[in-house]
Amino acid sequence: MMTDPSPSQDTDLVDHHDYRIRLNPSGLDWMALVTRPDQKPTLVMAPERETVLAMAREWIDRQLASDESLQ
Repeated sequence: MMTDPSPSQDTDLVDHHDYRIRLNPSGLDWMALVTRPDQKPTLVMAPERETVLAMAREWIDRQLASDESLQ
């Protein structure tokens, strides 16, 4: 798991289920790095903070639904 002991002031951390979403402005867009222990991080980008957060949460929900359908 990637950890940063001193995240920048522009970075927001949001937990959604067992995932962590790290939000950060990137030029004209917002970037969300979605991480979960023992998995590769996923990058989501959108023009607005609220949009990228919603997209990251939707991605997580799809992953969880997919995991449940495999069981």
